[in-house]
Amino acid sequence: MPRSLYLDLFPYQRAMSFARQDDYQVITPSHLVSRALNCQHQSLHDLAVMHLAQAEWKIASPLQAQAQFRQAVQPCYPDGDVLSLARIWLPAARSLLQSCSDLSSKGEDLSPRTAQLLAVTRKYQDALHEETLIDGAELYWRVKDVGAIAPRKLLLYGYFQPSADELAWINALAAPGSVIFLPATDSSFFSDTRRSLEWLTQQGWQVQEDCSSANTPGEQLSQRFIELGDPAAIATSPCFAYPTFEAELRGTLAQVKALLAQGVPAREIVLVARDEQACGPQLIDIAWEYGVPLRALYATPLLSTRLGAWLTLLIQGVDSNFPFEATAKLLSHPLCSNPDSGFWAVVRQRHPQGFAQWSAIAAEQLQLDLQALGQARRKRRRDTWVLWWNDLFKTFDLRRRCRRWPREILAFNTLRDALVEFAQPEDEQLNWREFRLQFKELLESLQVPAQPGRGGVELHNPCSVMGARYRHVFAIGMAEGVLPAPIRNDTVLDFYERRQLQTQEIALPTAAQLARTEALDFAFLLQTVEGQLTLSYAKLNDRQEQLPSAYLERLGIESQAPSALPVASPEELRRLWLRQPQSATDLPDDAVLPQAIRAFQVEQRRQGRDRADEYDGIIGIPFEVGNWHFSVSQLTNLGQCPFKWFADKLLKLGEPEEVEEDLNPLQRGNLYHGVLEQMVKVVQADPQQQLTDPILLESAFQAVEEALRLTAIPAWDVRRQEHLRQLALVVQEANFWPEGAEPVELEQKFQGEWQGLQVTGRVDRIDRAADGLVLIDYKTGGKVPTGIKDSNDKACIDLQLPLYQQVAADCLFPEEPVADAYYYSLTKRKPMRASRNAPQHELPAMVERCKQHLASGHYPVSPDTQQTVCTYCSFDAVCRRGDRLTWKGSEEGVSPNRGEDPPWEGQ
Repeated sequence: MPRSLYLDLFPYQRAMSFARQDDYQVITPSHLVSRALNCQHQSLHDLAVMHLAQAEWKIASPLQAQAQFRQAVQPCYPDGDVLSLARIWLPAARSLLQSCSDLSSKGEDLSPRTAQLLAVTRKYQDALHEETLIDGAELYWRVKDVGAIAPRKLLLYGYFQPSADELAWINALAAPGSVIFLPATDSSFFSDTRRSLEWLTQQGWQVQEDCSSANTPGEQLSQRFIELGDPAAIATSPCFAYPTFEAELRGTLAQVKALLAQGVPAREIVLVARDEQACGPQLIDIAWEYGVPLRALYATPLLSTRLGAWLTLLIQGVDSNFPFEATAKLLSHPLCSNPDSGFWAVVRQRHPQGFAQWSAIAAEQLQLDLQALGQARRKRRRDTWVLWWNDLFKTFDLRRRCRRWPREILAFNTLRDALVEFAQPEDEQLNWREFRLQFKELLESLQVPAQPGRGGVELHNPCSVMGARYRHVFAIGMAEGVLPAPIRNDTVLDFYERRQLQTQEIALPTAAQLARTEALDFAFLLQTVEGQLTLSYAKLNDRQEQLPSAYLERLGIESQAPSALPVASPEELRRLWLRQPQSATDLPDDAVLPQAIRAFQVEQRRQGRDRADEYDGIIGIPFEVGNWHFSVSQLTNLGQCPFKWFADKLLKLGEPEEVEEDLNPLQRGNLYHGVLEQMVKVVQADPQQQLTDPILLESAFQAVEEALRLTAIPAWDVRRQEHLRQLALVVQEANFWPEGAEPVELEQKFQGEWQGLQVTGRVDRIDRAADGLVLIDYKTGGKVPTGIKDSNDKACIDLQLPLYQQVAADCLFPEEPVADAYYYSLTKRKPMRASRNAPQHELPAMVERCKQHLASGHYPVSPDTQQTVCTYCSFDAVCRRGDRLTWKGSEEGVSPNRGEDPPWEGQ
């Protein structure tokens, strides 16, 4: 009985009739095709692996393949980066193994690099064969040679574009009576298929002519695509042009959800994308929001999972000895210990650096023993390294944490199984660097499904659904440059070198063959449609304009704007209701929506023309100033921007205490003030002591730095030298301690009443000179401090020195006159005074304005006109200053409306 080749362009119906016969073993490339034929799934690959195992051969694991290929590459570049080169060359070597049954006699008249690659590939192949292993790419070639094959009567369906090695295995395996479907016509699309037909007929297969017809809407579309059908007979298939990529995904999933709500089974719906990995992550997120069960079975690297990210952070931490930021990321990862706010408060205060400090905090706050991490850099046997990783997994309870996500637990089990093989050879000694490189290579080679599970709507690429059948097919990304995908040169074997290799019977696909394959994949995708095909593309993707695919023109389909879709998720419903003028009684039953509407209305008022309200600091609650003591900085904040004082003192939104990696301005000021105070006191107590004595400076500096715990700052031993040098220059200046001046108070606190307010403060130094007291305030910067606002909202009125002159002097030395007051710059080493152009006469009025803010409970967002006071403000995320202040309604202390409209008004 002859073996038959059926050329039916639409082979499904005839394949179904053959599949109902019990004497055929049905072979399909995927579960999807087997489901379409209502038969048990078995593939050519499954049969080949079974036959290989019976012959006591195996396919090399990724680790074995990588190790053998590195050894083959090593002699070519003994001093080069063998790991990187092997990673680049291995895919090309596998292409060679798959394209030719025998590479032993190849290599003449080729470029030096291609000849070298062939030699490495042969060496790699021989090394595997010596261990009764083969590379997976040469499976179909080698399986014919490792043992006797028992032919069987096969029905092969879904292998519509078989490669040369698949054809060889089919021919060896198929018994008389076997049937294979190879759709082919006279169209140029089937040039490669006709070559396959010629080879099979030479092997004794008989060709059966095509007698099929286009019955389903998908088959009619496929017929038109191959230019065999009448355009007037095509079933209507819409193509929606969405404004953005996200809108395309949302629109598609909304249609899918509507079908599911109508009772359409999920297995009869499929999403198809040329590049699953490009749209998969965002599609999975939106499907979760919509409540659409989605399965994305394309392989994603283990490194892209949460587990892979955690392992990467851990390796980086070990490499750099656990610096602050990297370790904080590690411990805050969802798969880690999830510390509470108390732990992070301690971390911010101590700012740990290095393993020892982090380990102490983890043991104290989390009861977590991290001692094993501190031993990572030891040299160990390979099996001991694997045990070390398994212990770490137990320490962090990684298995239990991964169970929260199907993909993560699958990734964990995949890694754990791979580590069993990775432990071989057990007695090999590896240091951390050697082990880390190989471990990262292992992680790069492992893959897991992007969204595993059972049931649900599936996401596939066109090739993987070839031969399947669906009632509803949604093809995403019908844009030029996406489908069909651009044909690009291989980085190792370009198209010129492939033409050279074809002369030596190494049949690597050319650019033309790749283009034909892409077109046929789409043609066979169309045949899967039994009901409705819906196409779509995005006009913009990552700010890049996209044109419709050329395939749409070939089908005679024009794009159209998407129709209004039903609300598909609670989040979309909330966004819709936010803009509806509905009363609270009309709201759906949603615990989140009332608060969301309230927050949205608040933000609209903040960003619109409405007058400032309580969310801009206009609370209308008078502040009792009787028992409140205002510091100079408080009054300055209140005079610069009332909201700044409100957010700090009333809302108490100050930043959490955190240790800095370098001196912040406050620490630097405390250090300089403390050192100078001690030095002046010593000189006053001992007239023989010189202020410029370096021993005195070192002694005072050491005492203050210990009191302020500055030694914990990284590299402080180096940093302190600069501060010592700066202070030494200060005390050497004659103007620091003028002749005839006598310091009478240092860092002296005072309290009193000023302009009707209780004030408190600290004067850095008070000198007694011939004509009276001189008040001095040290500044580590080189500019006079920014003052409070004047009547024109310019921050220029000095408040600090006038307050010192009127309150501090009278409080500390009530009987003595004040001769002068000035700032002393410790950076520029000279006195500084406020600008002579500043309207200091407005100070009482401006203080009165501050009192009015307190009395009325009005603390508007009102920085100075140049917003200089906002430069180092910690509350900009709360006040949300910006253009909105130019169109806010007129309010005392609020920037006036300048006539501009909010950007959304009038649209």
